[in-house]
Amino acid sequence: MEISPQVFENPKSNIAGLGSAQPADAIGDSTLDQDSFLRLMTTQLKFQDPFDPLDNQAMVAQLAQFSSVAGISEMNQSLTDIAATLGNSRLSDAKEWIGHSLLVPGNFAVVDKKGEYSGEFELDQATDNLSIDLLNDAGEIVMFAELGRQEAGPIQFNFDSKNAAGEPQDLGRLRVRVNGGSASNLATWVPVASVQTSEANGPPILVTPIGNVLPSEALRIG
Repeated sequence: MEISPQVFENPKSNIAGLGSAQPADAIGDSTLDQDSFLRLMTTQLKFQDPFDPLDNQAMVAQLAQFSSVAGISEMNQSLTDIAATLGNSRLSDAKEWIGHSLLVPGNFAVVDKKGEYSGEFELDQATDNLSIDLLNDAGEIVMFAELGRQEAGPIQFNFDSKNAAGEPQDLGRLRVRVNGGSASNLATWVPVASVQTSEANGPPILVTPIGNVLPSEALRIG
């Protein structure tokens, strides 16, 4: 008796045929969550070629890859939540600086609540005739100090801008000029007027009379 061989239709051709039945305007989801991944794997197992089934190692590799991607996604979300929390915390901390003064790098000084212009710098070499000028925007010397002989090292300066009645007076933003010696690392004390938030949960921005300052730029707080 002659037995006719059975013919198995290739399931892969059926899967390919499914694509042609979809409408032209079909819209799919661009994301792949855990449920979608499991449905995709189940469909893959259902329609696999019985003569060439999916290798066990390949299946384990797919599961491991998906678990890794899912873990990274969850970790990124957790880090985003932590960053938002820390950003709000930093803003709350920075608000405590309002009314205080920051020592920031730069050559512009402003008056503080005590009516003083102050700062510091590093004198690179000893000198016999060190002097410091404070100039306005027109380049005019508003205040000056003759310090004479000074050894190399840190130099602090403080100018009192009180009037005859002893009241603090604001002379505006003044530029610091060091004469008679080589100076470096010039920094001045500036008051913090307010605090602003930055984009993308970044550090808070401290608003001062000489411009915006990041907390990381402050050398000291007083």
